[in-house]
Amino acid sequence: MVVMLLISPGVFAAEVDIQAHQSGIWSIADAKKARRWVVIHNLTEAKTTGVYHIELIQRALKVPSWQIERIAKHMAITEDALKRSIVKPLDKGLVYPEAFDDALAGWKQENGGKGGAVCTASVLECLPK
Repeated sequence: MVVMLLISPGVFAAEVDIQAHQSGIWSIADAKKARRWVVIHNLTEAKTTGVYHIELIQRALKVPSWQIERIAKHMAITEDALKRSIVKPLDKGLVYPEAFDDALAGWKQENGGKGGAVCTASVLECLPK
């Protein structure tokens, strides 16, 4: 797997139009020893539903770009919660969606096929403990 990132100038989340950044890849707060970002997989659909389906990925500092770790293979999150989480848009990235697709399918089956929980706090606050 290859992941390449070029970071754009920073923006403030309150001003962000998530829909305007068509690649759907955003950095979030980094861990002490890793860079973190989210990939939005349903940007067009989320414009109507208000629920974004994302995956959270990180890469340890000073390792090759292809050595990534999926922190959350899938998370459903509101636009407001996502805006509270993102730091700046990333211009490029390539992630294979298989792990996300499997996790999304599982989420859709929860609650008798109505879907699982939707995060309303922030990406990091909604991670399983």
